[in-house]
Amino acid sequence: MRGTRTEPQEGRITFKGRGLAYRHGRGLVLKVCPLCSQWNAPKAADKGLCGWCAYVPSLKDVEPAT
Repeated sequence: MRGTRTEPQEGRITFKGRGLAYRHGRGLVLKVCPLCSQWNAPKAADKGLCGWCAYVPSLKDVEPAT
C-alpha cells in the first residue's frame, strides 16, 4: 500500500498562517517571508527562499491561504 501523503494544492499558501507564497507544480514563489515578514525581491521569490533572512520554507508547514 502506498503512503497517503499528498502534495499541497496549487495557488496561494501560507506557512502555519504566516507569510504568503504561490505553489506552481513543484515550484514555490515566496512573496512574503513567514519568518521576518518582509516582502521578497522577485529573484529570491522565484527561487522559493527569502532574500532578507535566507529562510527556506518547509512543505510540512504549508496551509491554504484564506
